[in-house]
Amino acid sequence: MQEMIKEIELKDIHPSKLNPRLEVNLERLNELAESIKEVGLLEPIIVRPIKSGYEVVVGERRYRASQQSGLKTVPAIVREYSDNEVVQLNLIENIHREDLSAIEKGKVCKYLLENCPEKYSSQAELAKKIGVSSDAISLWLRTVEVIPEEAQTYVAPSTVSGQVPEGKIDYLTAVKVGRSVEEPKKQVEVIKTLAEKRLPVKERNQIIKRIAREPEKSVEEVIKEVVETPCELQFAAIDKQAILNGAKTQTSRTSPPDPKVKAGAIVHATIWEPHIADLSIISIERKRLKYFDEEDAKREGGHTLEEFMEKWKETHGEWDENQLVYVIHFEKIK
Repeated sequence: MQEMIKEIELKDIHPSKLNPRLEVNLERLNELAESIKEVGLLEPIIVRPIKSGYEVVVGERRYRASQQSGLKTVPAIVREYSDNEVVQLNLIENIHREDLSAIEKGKVCKYLLENCPEKYSSQAELAKKIGVSSDAISLWLRTVEVIPEEAQTYVAPSTVSGQVPEGKIDYLTAVKVGRSVEEPKKQVEVIKTLAEKRLPVKERNQIIKRIAREPEKSVEEVIKEVVETPCELQFAAIDKQAILNGAKTQTSRTSPPDPKVKAGAIVHATIWEPHIADLSIISIERKRLKYFDEEDAKREGGHTLEEFMEKWKETHGEWDENQLVYVIHFEKIK
């Protein structure tokens, strides 16, 4: 493969028509442009010759940032590539260096499987050549298939941190909408609305189920019902009488409570049956088990500290005095 590195005028370089990225992160683009203004473009882009000059193969973001920073020329490696080779290079670069959404990755995988069957005869072969699992390829393709085109821009990139940007939705939730909600226009509406609302995972799942089960209701109507429904706080059967007679006014958990469980909230106490009582949440605190005293044990249902420790060990297997727990204080509404 012939190649050379040279300075090329930006006006002679064109963006790639095969780049899989649907949109560019403007904040990161601006940061890169500012850096290029200060020190120039340190890493060459890769281009291929075309009739009207050159086309970007690898380095689309660097190319755009160079334009934005006012450069006249950029260092570039010139290579001959076919369309199929360009698509493969873009996919591999973005999987391992940049964050594409599952939609964007799926579109490239679909292109390679449909247009290069001699090189990528199956999903397994494609996965092997680009260095990912077959399950990942399958998921990306499924994402493209079940999420309507109009809703695809709302799907967030798959970042290492798992953070979902404002106005986006994680691809697993988007796929769940695509599979559960039948009407395409409603799929778009649900995905767009959930991206804007940024609701907890539990509530998002409830909303999707309700919309699929009650298609006659509007999206906003279902969301309002789910958001305004008090959450449930579950207890063991042995706690039922103590809650009902007001002896139990505290419960300690090892995992964080639902976001709806906060001071002033009303929740439903349940014991393998719906809504045995309404509880008014007074406060929530975190503390280690070693700081529990007789008053804590009494509020847990009229126990002595020794009885409460035994009960804790029955449920959790051991009494680790350094275990941090969430202590939810409440009172039963009469």
